[in-house]
Amino acid sequence: MKKIFTLLLLLITVSGYAQKAKLELKLQKDSTYYLTVNVKMDIDQLIQGTHQIVKTTITGKMAHKVVAVQDTIYDMDVVYKSIAMNMEIGGKAMSFDSESGDTTNIFTKVMKNLIGKSFTIVMSKRGQVIAVKNTERIFENLFKGFPQMDEQKKAQLLTQFQQSFGAKTIKGNLQESFVIFPKTAIAVKGTWTNQTNLEAAAISAKTKTIFTLDNITNNSYEISGNAIISPDKAPAYKKANNFFMRLLNVVGTNTTKIKVDKQTGWITQSIITKHIKGDVELKQTLEGPIMITYPMVIAANMETTGKN
Repeated sequence: MKKIFTLLLLLITVSGYAQKAKLELKLQKDSTYYLTVNVKMDIDQLIQGTHQIVKTTITGKMAHKVVAVQDTIYDMDVVYKSIAMNMEIGGKAMSFDSESGDTTNIFTKVMKNLIGKSFTIVMSKRGQVIAVKNTERIFENLFKGFPQMDEQKKAQLLTQFQQSFGAKTIKGNLQESFVIFPKTAIAVKGTWTNQTNLEAAAISAKTKTIFTLDNITNNSYEISGNAIISPDKAPAYKKANNFFMRLLNVVGTNTTKIKVDKQTGWITQSIITKHIKGDVELKQTLEGPIMITYPMVIAANMETTGKN
C-alpha cells in the first residue's frame, strides 16, 4: 500500500509539471489596463580620473486602452497619467512632478503638458511591442504657458524630451517590462529564448533572454529571465546640453522576475535588475573630432505593477 501511495504521489507530481499552458495576452476591446513603473538608476562616469555619480529615480503611471483587436494584434491608445523624477548629481538635486502644484518649476510645468496626450502602441498577443506611433502628439503644446521662454531654450528642451519620450525609447522601455511569450504551450520549468533590440537615447544594444516558467498559481503565471546584453550597430550621436554623445561597446546583464495575470496575460508585478557598462564618446559638434572617451557603468532596478 505504501508503494502504491508513493507511486500515486509521483504520478500526480509528474502530471502537474507536464501540464502545458498557453501564455499570451488576452485583452478585451474597450478595456483599459494600467502600468505603474518605479525606476532607480545609478550612473557612474569615470571622467579624467574622477567618478561622477548621477542618481535618478523615475516614477510614472500609464493607461493602455484597447481600441482594436485584429487577429493576434492589439492597438492601444496610451496616455501618461503621471510622471515624476528626482536626480542628484555633483551634490545638486533636480526634481519634477506632474502632480505637483509648484508653478515655478519649469520641468514640472512641461510634464503637466505631457499628461493625457495619447499615442498608439501596437502589441502582439505574445507581448511583442510591434510599433509605437503618433508620439508627436505628446509634444504638441509642450510649452503652452511659457510665453517668455526664448526659442533656443524651447528647442533644446524639446530635443531632450523627444529623446526621453520618443517612439524608440518608449518601445525599448516597454518591451523590457513585457515578456515575449513562447510561440507554443509550455510546461512548468520549461524555457524559451527571445532576443530584443534596444535603441534609446545614445544606446544601441541587443538583449538575449532565457525565460523560465517557474510556477502556475490560481491567479498567476510566474516567470523568470536571465539576459545577456551585447553591442548592436553603432548608435547615432545624440545632443545632450551643448555636446553630442553616444555609448559604445555596451555589455551587461539583466535578471527578471515577473507575474502575469492568468486571465489577461497582463503584468501584475515585474522586477528587473540591470547592470550595463560601455564607453562614452563626446563631441562638441557632429563634424568635429572626438573630445574625450570615458567609461560608464549603469546599475538600474525597475519595478512595475499593473492592473486592469
